[in-house]
Amino acid sequence: MASRWAQRESSQPSSWRQALLFNSLLLLLPILAARIIAAAYTTDIVSDPMSVEARAETRIQIDRAFGNLTPNNTDARDFWAARISQTLRERDFAAARGYLLAAPLMLDRRDAQAEEAGTEDQRLARAALLFLPDDLRAKYERAIEPPKVDASTMPDRITNSDVRMINELPRPAETQPDAAQTDPYAVGDASKAALDPQSSNTPFSARKDFFLLGDTEDLTRRTQLWLTGNAVNDVQLRLRALGLQKEAEDTSKSRAFANAASILVAAHRAGRLDARFSQYIESRIEDALPVAPLRTALEAGNAQVATTSDRAETFMAIYASATRPEALSRLSRDMETVARLAELTSSSGAITLLENTSSPEDMRRILLVTEASGERAVALSRELGPKTLGLAQIGVKWTRNLILQVMGLMALGMALIWTTLSAFTQAETLRTKKRR
Repeated sequence: MASRWAQRESSQPSSWRQALLFNSLLLLLPILAARIIAAAYTTDIVSDPMSVEARAETRIQIDRAFGNLTPNNTDARDFWAARISQTLRERDFAAARGYLLAAPLMLDRRDAQAEEAGTEDQRLARAALLFLPDDLRAKYERAIEPPKVDASTMPDRITNSDVRMINELPRPAETQPDAAQTDPYAVGDASKAALDPQSSNTPFSARKDFFLLGDTEDLTRRTQLWLTGNAVNDVQLRLRALGLQKEAEDTSKSRAFANAASILVAAHRAGRLDARFSQYIESRIEDALPVAPLRTALEAGNAQVATTSDRAETFMAIYASATRPEALSRLSRDMETVARLAELTSSSGAITLLENTSSPEDMRRILLVTEASGERAVALSRELGPKTLGLAQIGVKWTRNLILQVMGLMALGMALIWTTLSAFTQAETLRTKKRR
């Protein structure tokens, strides 16, 4: 009896075991896949976005994006010139320079062939001179003409009063092109002289960053207005204080922090930041300089009778004592990105780029696009908006753990296929036996 039961069991397929294995594999596959995706795109594993490979892939996407900007049935030269004219009317010189540098990518093939002779810098210069209409060419040359300024009267930095007179510092006139460049995105000395104020020997044109933080006495007056209930934005006030603290350190990183703080103050005051990104920056500032204990300490310091200069020293000491160093270091990393965007473009160009960011990951992507294309990124940002972030090709660093996880996922997939084929084979065997 027992032997007959064993014979029946051995003849029946182990369908329940296969079903259990199949369902287990179906459950494990998405879990392991999710772990791999999460591990591959965390900030610790993502490869350096400034690597040569990332820049090269990003440049390919940028070239395609510029090539697709011109609408169908539209003359490429007219479209390109209209964009430059519009940016000049809006005094967005960073974007205007971006369109000029992108001329070989945006113009018709016959126009591009006309500029194949000479170095890359020569082709860019000819595109600006030959393809622009006469009136627009004259307008652009007037815009980039450096003003005649006495070097002895130049301030150490551009302050609020200077910003009222200029929106963007003019660029020096074009000089003779430099030697050949193999990289189409590289800008030689000649182009830098025509497109980058930092390469000019003119004192005024060498300063391209505006400075909106004011000084310690201006911060003191704004702080007193805030304490008395006037309409002073405490986020901008604390950002000014942090920037002035860093500027007093007088190092390259601290000056970059101060410039970035000035840019964020201008963007925040103009309402040009995305709501999510604005909340993120505000949370970083709150962590670095909490408003509640700061206000209490400032009220106590304001109750004392003192001159403006003495009160400024008191307030700056209070701001410094209320600052949390660890949180300030986290904020400094974001400030380095903002300062780098301004260095690659300009202060107003950095604001245009930041308009399309909503998270730290977006900042990394827009930085990669800017590193790969320079001021062309400002023009792309105007055209594509947040879609510009999709041009950044950030690679994945294949670590040993990540490779093992991918191999495990492949093994699970093969096991799932084997289980499925085995179930079909046994089912076909059963049908064959029944027919007999």
